[in-house]
Amino acid sequence: MKIDIVTALPELLTGFVGESILRIGQEKGLIELKVHDLRDWTADRHRTVDDSPYGGGPGMIMKVEPFVKAIRDLKTPKSTVIMPTPAGEVYSQMIARELLELEHMIIICGHYKGIDARIEHYIDRFISTGDYILTGGELPAAMIADSVCRLIPGVISDIGSADSDSFENGLLDCGYYTRPPVFEGHEVPEVLMSGNHKSIGKWRMNDSLERTGLKRPDLFEKYNEKLK
Repeated sequence: MKIDIVTALPELLTGFVGESILRIGQEKGLIELKVHDLRDWTADRHRTVDDSPYGGGPGMIMKVEPFVKAIRDLKTPKSTVIMPTPAGEVYSQMIARELLELEHMIIICGHYKGIDARIEHYIDRFISTGDYILTGGELPAAMIADSVCRLIPGVISDIGSADSDSFENGLLDCGYYTRPPVFEGHEVPEVLMSGNHKSIGKWRMNDSLERTGLKRPDLFEKYNEKLK
C-alpha cells in the first residue's frame, strides 16, 4: 500500500505517520507513506497556496494550481485521489475495507475556507469523516491512513484483533478486561475467567449486542434489518 498525503502544513502529520501502527507498517515494508508539502508545487517566491475568494466574503481559499500539479506529479494509472470534504460520503469501516484494495492513495488536504471548487474535476473519491467542521483535512487524512493500514495483513501482529473490532460485523465490540480482577469494587465478569471458550464467546456476542443497543441504537437497528 502506497499513500501520499499533500498538505500545506506537513508538520501536523509527520509525527503521526512516524509512530505506532503506521511506523510498524513502514518498517516492515508493507506501507509506503509520504507527507508532501503543498508549497513545493507553488511557482511564486512567496510559495503562496491561498488567495481571497471571487465574489468577496470572509476567509481565504486554497489555490487549485498547486494541488493539480501535485496530483499530476504523484499520480499513476493505479492511483486513486481522495479529498476529505463535508460533501463526501460518510466514512465507515466498509469504506476502509474498500480502500484496502487500492494500490495507491493520494490524499489532498484542504485548509482555511476550502479549496477552489475546480479541484473537484481532479478527484476520484470524496470522503467525509462526519458532520462537524475541522480546520483542515489533515486529521481526516490521518484517520483514513490509519484505519486502512491497520487492516493490511502483517501490520498488526494479530490480524484477528483488527477483524473483531467494532463495526466489522456491524456491531460495537464487546467490553474487554485485564488484571486486576477487582478494581474499586468493580469485578471482571466471572465467565471471562472460566476458561470455557464457548461460554466466553457467547458472553462476548451478547455483550456486543447489548452495548450496541444501548450506545448505538442506529447500528443495532441496521444489524437487525440484515438478519430479517
